This record gives sequence, C-alpha cells and structure tokens, in this order.
Amino acid sequence: MRTVLKSLSALVVALLPCFVACQPVDSLPTTSDRKSAAPLRQAALTVQVDAQYNQFFTRNAAWNGGDGVYSVPLPDGRVFWTFGDSFIGRVQPDRSRIAAQNVFVRNAVLVQQGETFDGFRTLNQGATTDTGAKTYFVHSLEKNGRDWYWPLDATVYGGKLQVVLSHIRKTGSGSWDFKNASIDLAICSPTTGAIEKLIPNKYQGEWGYGGALCEAADGYTYLYGVVHGTLTTSVVVARAPKGDLTAAWTYWNGSKWGSSPNRYAVYKDASDQFSVFRSGSKYYLFTQEIIFGRRLYLSESTSPVGPWTNKRLLYTIPEEHGTGKVFTYNALVHPELSKTGELMISYCVNAHNFGDNFAVPGSADLYRPYFIRVYNWQ
Repeated sequence: MRTVLKSLSALVVALLPCFVACQPVDSLPTTSDRKSAAPLRQAALTVQVDAQYNQFFTRNAAWNGGDGVYSVPLPDGRVFWTFGDSFIGRVQPDRSRIAAQNVFVRNAVLVQQGETFDGFRTLNQGATTDTGAKTYFVHSLEKNGRDWYWPLDATVYGGKLQVVLSHIRKTGSGSWDFKNASIDLAICSPTTGAIEKLIPNKYQGEWGYGGALCEAADGYTYLYGVVHGTLTTSVVVARAPKGDLTAAWTYWNGSKWGSSPNRYAVYKDASDQFSVFRSGSKYYLFTQEIIFGRRLYLSESTSPVGPWTNKRLLYTIPEEHGTGKVFTYNALVHPELSKTGELMISYCVNAHNFGDNFAVPGSADLYRPYFIRVYNWQ
C-alpha cells in the first residue's frame, strides 16, 4: 500500500515476459603482559523482539493498521508518528477487522506521550468514530482520487514541525501504477500537530527526497531519496542549511553541491524507505533488502554522503512476517526511542490480498508495524 514505488513495478515488468569496544586506557594490557593477555572482544550483536512496542501498536480503536512508520521527537518530549495508508475504526477482540467499521485513509498521525498503551492518540479528524475518519495531510487534488500524500521523515526547526510529504500520483488502473510527482512540506504546530502551512513543489520529480533525514555535524540537514532502475535503486542526496527544510536545497553530484537535482548515487540498492543517522563521529545507513527481502543491513561512513563501508547483516525478519499471506518492507530506525547501545527498529508487514485484512480472526495484524531492538550494533 505504500512506497515500494517503482521497485515492485520494475519487478513485475521484468517477470512478466519470462529483486574494540573501547576500554579505559588503564585497563589495557601492558607491553609486558600482552603475550599472555586474552584478545579484546566486543560483545556479540543480539536482537530482541520489542514486545512492549508491538503491544502499543496492536490497537483496537482509532488507528489500527498502517505502514510508513516515521517518528520524530517533539520539543516537549512527546513523539510524533506518521503513517501512510491506514485503517481507522474498530477491531474486534479476536483481532478481526470489520470493513463496515473502518475507514481507509491515505495517511494518519499518532502522538505518543510516555510509554503506556493509553499514551497514544490518533490525531485524524473523526478518529474516534467507526466510519468518520479523514486523511490527515490532504492534497489539494485528492478528491480526484489520483493524488494524495504519503508522509516521509520530519524534523523540528524554529519551533515548528516540518514534515516531508511525498505527493503520489496515480498513473494507471493497476495497484502499482503510481509515482512520486513532487515533494511538498507541511509546517505543523509541535504542540497540537495542526497543519499551519503546506508548501507545494519543494522538489518536482520522481526522486523521493526526504525518505530519510539526517541532521549532520556541519549544521545541514541532509535529505536522501531514491532513483529507481530495473530491480535496483540508487540513493541521491540533497541538503538544507541550518536544519531549515523551507530554505533552498542543494544537490550532491559526487564532488560538489549544486542547485539542480543530480543522479549521482551515494549508495546502491537501498529499500524505498531507509534511515540515515549520526552516532558519535560516524554516520550510519540502515536499509532493508530490496524487493521485499527479509534481511536488514547497516553500513557506516565518516561523511553524510559516504562512501558507505562495513555493510553487515543486523537481522533477518522471521518467515511468518515475510512469506505466505504477507510481505515485509519499509524498515526504519527510531533513534529517539533507542536507548544507549541499542537500535530500535520497525518493519512493516502487508497482506498480498487486500481482502485478507478483514473479517477473520487475526486479520488486523496482517497490515501493521512490528518492532525489534538490536544491541551491540556498533
């Protein structure tokens, strides 16, 4: 239901005719005892299912299913969550979703206060009703049924929440016939979440800048997008000065920044949604295996534009979340919810058959995020 964008389209087209943990200095072995000292070892990488957050997103009223799971910390300590295509309504105790008691909206917003189940609130108009919910970020052409917004990453600047919006346009009658038409910005109140201003056409084209944001040490906010090829994707980069996404963007061409978008790829074969974040003096690019793969990878760099090295496998999503009736995609890191020494990661599952989201026990859990925590990831 969300930005797998051209990756799946390309796949379908292709297949029709024939994707030293640092110790204190004084604890290191001295020259005299190095021969007998055991080699220093890092703690092993471990992964745990985040049962708490899985329960938080196993919801029975208001928002109860969606993808595109972005989160951003607000100045008052709350967390602002955005989702793409979502169900809002009621879920039965057996986790069945009744179509007549739900509305399908193009995007949704939840705000989290604290870490309790009741600390999550859906902000969409009509969210407390079974059939009255409305899309949160509404494109001016949405009534034609061919234009809508899927939210991407977000940041806070100048006391305002800046949300990157992918303007999606339907291009045909098929389920996967759509493209990114532009990147727009929503300026929102960080207190209420209310949309104060929409800035259209910050970028016009099919490259989804803002699928990942990184606030770098040089004072710029970097916006990462993808260019789709046949069974492949390339990551391109823009940046905005002083963290203000409303300012003029410049684009990386491999050697310098310019005023025009450039196809220069800083990374190959990232998923449509991925994360870039900074920890200490390093930058990390986290991505899911493309074409709905179950493997989650992490690479690192000393620069926000790469080169990205030391690519390693962090986790393989369980078969039950990526085979059979469902596929998996859109894994993201949530730095603001990651405690020291760990990464909190979400990934989405989706039903191959839209009808499987309804009427039978467990159907409400076929389209939703799941969460894990990765320890000793560095």
